[in-house]
Amino acid sequence: MNAVAKIQDAPQMVEAEQIVLGMLMLHNADRIGDVIKAGGQDLFFDPVHARIFDVIASKARSDELVSPVTIKAAMSADEGLADLGGPAYLVRCAGAAPQATHMPHYVGILRDLHHKRRLGSIMADAQAAIARGDEPAAHIAAKIETQLIEMAPSEGQGGPVSMYLAVAGALAQASAAFRGEDTHAVRSGITALDRIVSGFYPGELILIGGRPSMGKTGVALSLALNAARAGQGVCIASLEMNPEAMALRALSEQTAQQRFAVAYSSIRRGEMNQDHVDSLMAASKEVEKLPIMFLSRQFSDIGAMVAGAKQVQRAMNGNLRLLVIDYAQLLKADGRTRYEQITNISMALKSLAGQLNIPVIALSQLSRAVEQREDKRPVMADLRESGQLEQDADTVLFCYRDEYYVEREKPSDVDDIEAMGLWEAAMEKARNRLEIIVAKQRQGEIGTAKVRFNPAINLIWEDGER
Repeated sequence: MNAVAKIQDAPQMVEAEQIVLGMLMLHNADRIGDVIKAGGQDLFFDPVHARIFDVIASKARSDELVSPVTIKAAMSADEGLADLGGPAYLVRCAGAAPQATHMPHYVGILRDLHHKRRLGSIMADAQAAIARGDEPAAHIAAKIETQLIEMAPSEGQGGPVSMYLAVAGALAQASAAFRGEDTHAVRSGITALDRIVSGFYPGELILIGGRPSMGKTGVALSLALNAARAGQGVCIASLEMNPEAMALRALSEQTAQQRFAVAYSSIRRGEMNQDHVDSLMAASKEVEKLPIMFLSRQFSDIGAMVAGAKQVQRAMNGNLRLLVIDYAQLLKADGRTRYEQITNISMALKSLAGQLNIPVIALSQLSRAVEQREDKRPVMADLRESGQLEQDADTVLFCYRDEYYVEREKPSDVDDIEAMGLWEAAMEKARNRLEIIVAKQRQGEIGTAKVRFNPAINLIWEDGER
């Protein structure tokens, strides 16, 4: 209400609020779902009305009787209600209520008025920020755009869709998939993973989780490069590394397709002979043609991220097909607690996927709790600190490299031949092994894609592919 208080003559209609509350009390809150979906308590400008609705919703959740009498009992100490007339006011609201079938009409009125108040609040906040003069214009514009996206209906809520149209769309997708022409999906390009996950689809949020050094960035970059090689436009929001560092990894991976593979650490340090330089130059000619654009650290604010992704979509003339964010916890958003901030980030990313009609892949760090278990493979419970991200994600992938942990178990006594022999055998078994664990997939099965991974050149392959 603080932002709303800034607006003079805020759009409101007391009568419509009274009618909606009256219908809920008269019909035992049978239609409360309509009000909650439209905005719930925020629909009511009058603070007393908002409190009355809160009591109605609480009783409805507890499956208690909702009527003027039960609401009166629950609000006997409410001074605001007493000023309006107390129990008589509740009875008057119920008495003025039309049939419950009229509920959508009046809820629609309240939703429209709420949106107008929200727009006024957004503009007032923007004007105040402009007047202060301490915030760049681009940040103010990005905040406005993010708030407007949050107000917009999400994908699939533009109006009722008949079963006929839904079936027609589903059959069209199935037919395209059968012919191998599913242009909507972005394939991972990793054969073992493609056997489990048929593709990443527009509007989906995909989470790639893992502890540090597990290969998250390597997998994400591989997905991005494979999509770009298939002619699909990709945006990489590189919040941890600058675009040049990501390009070094891409170049290193491409050199593996040439005669001489060059590790990106060697490229960075200049530790190359002429063959390596020739291989790097040949790789650069291939990589520089890929339809990939980067958003750097300056886009770490979620509002700036949304605005930047839209700029990329325009720059690619609508061919943006995939957004990769490395990684979600580096994004910034409003919220009193980190949980609230992550929730706002998750909602914004899911909304952005729908707005741009593309899949969004977000990398996510996992807590140290993984390290305390004997089996350090991540599970869904390890995402609890990510809150809403876990709930909103359509697909969750985890990266796990046993080699990382085995390497750290090297015996301190190198002269212990038996211990060293066992360790070397374990290292040989784990070397260049990567597990991509599909822990959640709304539209498919779960499973584990076992591949080879050389982190030095960011290369993923299967046995027999090289």
